[in-house]
Amino acid sequence: MTYKERLCCWAIARLLPTQQWIVVARFRNRSDADGHFQFLRQTIPHVKFEVVFDRSGDSHRLSALGCPSNPVASAL
Repeated sequence: MTYKERLCCWAIARLLPTQQWIVVARFRNRSDADGHFQFLRQTIPHVKFEVVFDRSGDSHRLSALGCPSNPVASAL
């Protein structure tokens, strides 16, 4: 993981129809992530998004949020 990737620990994940999560954006702080999350929720209301804290930063696809084997935990 590069230094730049380690700086952006906050992410917005989107639930795909196959019940997999995909990271759509990364941010340096929670405030920026929350602001973008609100924008996405207002512009695309039928899609499920979550703000997550991703310490690993190595995966863009997530099988489930909050799974013990997954380093991504829901920040909401």
